[in-house]
Amino acid sequence: MRLILLSALAVFSTGCSWILGDNQALSYLDAQEAAETQVPEGMTLNTYDRFPVPDLEGNPGPGEEFKIPVPAPLTVAREDSEPTSLSDFKRELNPRFVRDGAGTLTLQIDARFALSWSRVADALAATDVKLTDLNRSIGTYFLELPNPAAEEDDRSWWGRLWGEKIEEVLPYQLKMVEAGDGVYLTLQEDAETLAEDSLTRDLLTQVKLQLEK
Repeated sequence: MRLILLSALAVFSTGCSWILGDNQALSYLDAQEAAETQVPEGMTLNTYDRFPVPDLEGNPGPGEEFKIPVPAPLTVAREDSEPTSLSDFKRELNPRFVRDGAGTLTLQIDARFALSWSRVADALAATDVKLTDLNRSIGTYFLELPNPAAEEDDRSWWGRLWGEKIEEVLPYQLKMVEAGDGVYLTLQEDAETLAEDSLTRDLLTQVKLQLEK
């Protein structure tokens, strides 16, 4: 309550001259210039003009009308260049098989990581490969691929019933690594194990065909 009363008092005191009709805020406009202080002969006052007004010679008048400057028009030189066609753009990706120093089969793409990442994601979506997740920060697409062991399983009904279950699909990781001016794709069973060469070639071939379309 005390704080409210103090606030109200402060507001009232700042505007009391306006409320009571005795507002002297603009009285300085009607003030007259007073003569300098006169002192007896032989005495001096140590004074100075705090806000001196320089002397103005003549009457300059209102002067010319001010005109807003207009910037010069911006001209852009026209370049005689042909637009890049879609086929040229696909040739710039130039997806191709290469083997690294350890002999691992990889798919090389001549594009920066950001572009390659989106294009490979689109390529995977256009195939029959099941994409379960993806993590751009670690450059990994998480896939599910058919298990070759399940396709080659020729056990009898009793053998399948009492034997070890073989998963029909297995998780894999398609890794994208940036190096130089391009990226490299490799297929892995997990973070430390490479997939079989034949399975890697089959998957990368599907991606390569989609990138070339």
